[in-house]
Amino acid sequence: MVIRRKPANVDEFIQEGGSVPQVAAPKPVEELTEEEVKGLKLRLPVDLLKRVDEVVKSRRPAPSRHQWILEAIYEKLDREMEEKE
Repeated sequence: MVIRRKPANVDEFIQEGGSVPQVAAPKPVEELTEEEVKGLKLRLPVDLLKRVDEVVKSRRPAPSRHQWILEAIYEKLDREMEEKE
């Protein structure tokens, strides 16, 4: 950090200017996916999470934990729908 003397003239200080914070541009509508995605906080017992991680690591290629949980949810939903029919 550079330490400078206080400017004698406030106008000089203002003329020096400064950096403007960069604002991220919003995603164009064309880049949005068809499905709306909603974030979810999922709390799991540590033992259950360890079991999930063991199964994930055993698969080749290993999916991400997130992907594996999504697959499990879809499989469960399919089974539930079949039972209702």
